[in-house]
Amino acid sequence: MARLPIVSWIGNAAAVLTGGWGAVSRQAEEAGCSRQTTYDHAEKVEAAVRDAAGGGPSREQLQQQLRQQAERIAVLEKRLTHATECPEQEQQRFAATAMGLSYGQARELLEIVVKKNVPAGRRSRDG
Repeated sequence: MARLPIVSWIGNAAAVLTGGWGAVSRQAEEAGCSRQTTYDHAEKVEAAVRDAAGGGPSREQLQQQLRQQAERIAVLEKRLTHATECPEQEQQRFAATAMGLSYGQARELLEIVVKKNVPAGRRSRDG
């Protein structure tokens, strides 16, 4: 199936939306498509113009958002390479084990699991 250039779509839309009697048939013949295709193109062109004029974000704004999201995804994927899975069953086991420990001991265990340094001022030395 041959694809028509966008200019033909616009011509088809013009014939449908503003043309007089016989304009659609003439345009369809000139463009080398069916009358139904002419009407389909008119709907699509009208929708595209309506969307462009609808006050939504511009193409540039959407591209900027896409770049920002791609950067965010890259950061998150990098963080994910250092992540450790901890299924619910493991979490429950950890919690049950830590219940008999002091706050300081439980916190120290969490430091090992999470592999992060906890600020010294927040560390308890009671056990």
